[in-house]
Amino acid sequence: MLLPLFHVSVLSLYAYSLWYDQQYLDLPFPAKGYEEMPFKARLMFLTMWCLILQSVYFFLSLMNDFFGSNEPFPRKRPIIRLVKDTVFSLAFALAVYVGSSFWSIYHFDKELIFPEKIERIFPRWLNHSMHTFIVLFILIELFATNKNYPPRKVGVAIATTFFLSYLIWMHILYERTGAWAYPIFKVLNLPARIAFFAVSILGGLTLYILGEKLNGLVCRPPRPSPKKQKKR
Repeated sequence: MLLPLFHVSVLSLYAYSLWYDQQYLDLPFPAKGYEEMPFKARLMFLTMWCLILQSVYFFLSLMNDFFGSNEPFPRKRPIIRLVKDTVFSLAFALAVYVGSSFWSIYHFDKELIFPEKIERIFPRWLNHSMHTFIVLFILIELFATNKNYPPRKVGVAIATTFFLSYLIWMHILYERTGAWAYPIFKVLNLPARIAFFAVSILGGLTLYILGEKLNGLVCRPPRPSPKKQKKR
């Protein structure tokens, strides 16, 4: 019973965070072109992509609690469990990447990632919901539930496609509006940006493999009994 309660609590927080952002927050846009975009142009931020993905994951987890299976290694995984486990592999890497990169840049120079003019109107609880709690909750999920990661080639391909999709989207926005979503890219020249993007993707994939390794420690496959080994 505790697991569904945890999942519905996290999902409720994320849903409220998304609703509050759309209802009450009016952030300054980097350029006029962003004003015409739906969802208050929030999809220019990787943070918002991450929060939506976390919401989808915890919704799938809640559905799996009632209609799937939380066994460590079920003989036949229900579809909802298969989808949930695959989404987790990406959700973990993205949550840890967003949280660690945001707070690292924030403490180095917050004007590059979270300017004072935005921080003044941005509720502190919402900032932590988007950049702190996402890491805390996905770590709790990692150690509290059983998951079967997809084959590494599949998982890495999904993660790489996701990160590249965001980078392409960010450049499309820049070409259309003439302004970067994040202030940090204003101070980076082309070689520095390329290096930043390459390190970011490599870091995201490293976090993916870290999640896979940690999950392997938490959810170990059962050892074959001595009798079965002798028969072989």
